[in-house]
Amino acid sequence: MLKAFKYRIYPTKTQIQLIEKHFGSTRFLYNYFLDYRQKEYAKGQKVNYMTTQGKLTELKSQKEYEWLNECGSQSLQMALRELDNSYQRFFKQLGGYPKFKSKKNNHQSFTAPQNIKIENNKTYLPKFTKDGIKTKFHREIPKDAILKQATISRTNNQYFISILVDDNIPTPKPIKAKNAVGLDVGTETLITTSDYVKYPNLRHTKKYEQKLKKLQKALSKKQHSRKKGDTTPKSNNYLKQLKKVQKLHTKIYNSRKDYLHKISNEITNQYDIICLESLNIKGMVKNKRLSKSISDVAWSEFMRQLEYKASWKGKTIIKIDKWFPSSKLCNECGCVNSELVIGQMSWVCPSCGETIDRDYNASKNIKEEGFRILSEELAC
Repeated sequence: MLKAFKYRIYPTKTQIQLIEKHFGSTRFLYNYFLDYRQKEYAKGQKVNYMTTQGKLTELKSQKEYEWLNECGSQSLQMALRELDNSYQRFFKQLGGYPKFKSKKNNHQSFTAPQNIKIENNKTYLPKFTKDGIKTKFHREIPKDAILKQATISRTNNQYFISILVDDNIPTPKPIKAKNAVGLDVGTETLITTSDYVKYPNLRHTKKYEQKLKKLQKALSKKQHSRKKGDTTPKSNNYLKQLKKVQKLHTKIYNSRKDYLHKISNEITNQYDIICLESLNIKGMVKNKRLSKSISDVAWSEFMRQLEYKASWKGKTIIKIDKWFPSSKLCNECGCVNSELVIGQMSWVCPSCGETIDRDYNASKNIKEEGFRILSEELAC
């Protein structure tokens, strides 16, 4: 199986400069060839990865772009591969149209596809072979694992490396199912299971909202460049305050992710079949009243964790249609309450008179619909 191990790294000042050059160069190439492909497609020309790779060789030979040679050539090629994969996902209707990358984004990254070495608590990559990058290996990589590629990233002034390995362990076959569960996600209660277990929404953003507001207010008062094109360096006080804001954002992000890891581990350990809804989260976030709450609960991240952990453990994930009326359908008699509104956490069935807990009722309906889908698949 392919697994990724993510670690915090502590590069020197010289290494940070080289890492930032890689970020800038790969981002530039991604945007440059995104623009190139758009223009070629408009002319009716076909463009693929090999086309852009040939153009990259021409680009690096030009004096105007000779600075590209300071970075690892394979990392530059991986930027083109990433762009091509984005287009392939778009053509297969698995994702949206590729977007230009911004240097203002707090998350930046580049990938080294080979020649990775780990030794003496350091990671050695192309262009970083002399001293290696100091790495905190809090988890041990299996001894027989094959190092496939490494991705260095920066999030809020912290640097990380994600090492993709092949652990030489076959992907487990689906185990014989003994139990199943339906999951309903929400904003009031994060997750409600069909066994009537409720995982509360800890509201990580709201918990630190006032502190974050105070830090951001102080940041807004610090001297920094405001005019477009102004190259005046930001003041030291501004940079110090910015680090405080970024540090709190990182704390919120880590707290949320850790909580989701604990829940997804517990569910994938306990159940063999896991049924959940396919949600249009991007569309739901456009709702101004719910966007902040939906972003805070991070449903996409939870589902991503469930899927890869289930595949590691031989468990089965079943996704039901997003238009299935799980909340409006009475699990007792099958009556559909079309008048149910958002925020109404309980309702009385107009047909059988049963008082219904909205989330628990939805989780039971999701489980039953999941069984129906599974039985159809097995019949085929």
